[in-house]
Amino acid sequence: MPMKINVHGLAFKQSMAVLAGISIVFAALFLFSNSQIQGKLSQMLLDKGEEVSRANVALINKLFTSGRSIGEEISYKVGEQNLSGAELDDFLLRTLSGVRATVPQVVAMVVAFEPGMAPDGSNNEYMRLAYFSGDSSYVINGGNYQEKPWYTSTKGAMKGLWQEPFIGDFIKEPIVIFTTPIFRNNAAGQKEFAGVLCVDISIAFLKEAIANMPVSNDGYAVVLSANNTIIAHPKNELTFKANFASLSRNSSHKRLVEFENAVHSMKSGLFLGSSVDGEDAAIYFTAMDAIDWTFLIVWPASRFMEEQRSVSHTFAGICFGGYVVMFILILVITFRVSRPLKTLSVAAGKLGKGDFDAEIPVVEGHDEISQLASAFTEMRTSLKSFIETQKDMDRSKRDLEFSRSIQLGILSKNEAEEGCGDNRHALAPFLLPALDAGGDYYDFFKLDDDHLALLVADVAGKGVPATLVMMVSRIVIRTLALHHTSVAEIFNEANDGLLSHNRDHLFVTAWMGILDLRTGHMEFASAGHKAPVVRRKNGSVEFVNCVPDIALVVKEDFSYNTQTLDLHPGDTLFMYTDGVTGARNGEGKVFGKDSLLRALAECGDRAPAEINNFVKERLDRFTGDVQQLDDMAMLTVRYDGVPEKA
Repeated sequence: MPMKINVHGLAFKQSMAVLAGISIVFAALFLFSNSQIQGKLSQMLLDKGEEVSRANVALINKLFTSGRSIGEEISYKVGEQNLSGAELDDFLLRTLSGVRATVPQVVAMVVAFEPGMAPDGSNNEYMRLAYFSGDSSYVINGGNYQEKPWYTSTKGAMKGLWQEPFIGDFIKEPIVIFTTPIFRNNAAGQKEFAGVLCVDISIAFLKEAIANMPVSNDGYAVVLSANNTIIAHPKNELTFKANFASLSRNSSHKRLVEFENAVHSMKSGLFLGSSVDGEDAAIYFTAMDAIDWTFLIVWPASRFMEEQRSVSHTFAGICFGGYVVMFILILVITFRVSRPLKTLSVAAGKLGKGDFDAEIPVVEGHDEISQLASAFTEMRTSLKSFIETQKDMDRSKRDLEFSRSIQLGILSKNEAEEGCGDNRHALAPFLLPALDAGGDYYDFFKLDDDHLALLVADVAGKGVPATLVMMVSRIVIRTLALHHTSVAEIFNEANDGLLSHNRDHLFVTAWMGILDLRTGHMEFASAGHKAPVVRRKNGSVEFVNCVPDIALVVKEDFSYNTQTLDLHPGDTLFMYTDGVTGARNGEGKVFGKDSLLRALAECGDRAPAEINNFVKERLDRFTGDVQQLDDMAMLTVRYDGVPEKA
């Protein structure tokens, strides 16, 4: 029989009262959720802009950081070497070819001397330009440079500068140049200004990169120079012809000043202005530290808000549909209060299939049915809690396995993998992650044929954060080692670089040395790390005389000290982390430094890999079945010296 509705009945009145309450809740929920969703979507769009900006800014920063390093290195070499004119030309051509092998955007190099400082010693202008064209490199004369802004600004500043980008005279494409002074020692041994070296870098690649860059909501990317000139834009006709004022039509000088101040103070943020088409626009900016340029993401305001409006309409439709469904359900449930067992049966079926959000009706009273409904509710809560707990346990296990796989997989197992072996030395690494993966690691690589870099380090903390800091610090130190011969300088720059991105406040202890394979002389620095042990050829063992500085990523602008050590043929250097000396036995005692010295003294004339195994055997004998809580890293190097000629 069809259901009859009595508008004067209790069931109907109850339904209307419940419906009125739900109407209020739905209205409040809609207003609040709509506001939250719009805010979240706006933030997601901005985050996407930040993500696009970060990736491209990092690429550009890397290019120009390399350009600066190249320029400073070449200017130093030109200043140190007293080259003839022919030798200078040959040097420029060889250097340009070598640089382009790693940084193909470098298209030219220029050397311009002060009068009297040229290779021929004349008081006239002397400028040589090596440039790449087609598949060949050429050297030509230049002139009239002493009043040029790039020359006068560099001479006045007496330091390296990035000049405003332009279309070159010899390089018919957009370029930016890094200029740096050349210094020479005069007769009194004092440095004096000798000229300017320029590194010309092509930025033509920015045109294609900007044009093909995917930005949501009809957005597009723009790159501004230090003077806010547009140097990359999807519309080619604007490049090198317009500036930021074009992006903010009818804006006052005050707005431009505010934008420039925001770029220099905030480094990144959102600025409201206008596009070149006169439309209102939201402009996300990111400053480039390496070259003082600005990267922009521009969204037309209409498209910027379109997604929010679409989601709002969708959400309104869902709420209305939910409201209608709820109205029908209220009527049905109200008129079927006499059939709660059937409803409970349906809920039980859903729970059995894993739907832990199934609706369980509230049954008033103290009879068996109401007690059964309460039991179902408690059971669902317990099951959900159990499943969430199990998920957390599985996630922690995966994180641990991931950390350990990174820790073991990123490091070279032997010299063959690293490609740094020769007959003047032998080395062997060892790494044993603990139960809770940490950040202990070793590293070894050659800076050139005669210099071997050696490193052991320990990142504070455990799990994925420590492993990621380990990976980043290894990459940073390796990269810096390619541009510096001083370990102290490597640590100085690594400390500042890591400190600026150390959100988890994880410090790093490290000991690094650079061994001259021709002489056995080593320069090293210690960032809060334990001193290595030297086992001399005669069997004596001792700790390296080492004064440790503070750990990396602790104090900004800290200067690390360079220390020295001399190895003789047959001497062995044993480096380690505190998981070795800090290993504990069942009585809570630590292995300690004295036990380590005894083990190395007793290891005999073993090879580096066998020394590592010998120390590990002594550790196992000491600790027994006690589970160790810290990583163990060892790096053993034997210096064999230069082989005698037959």
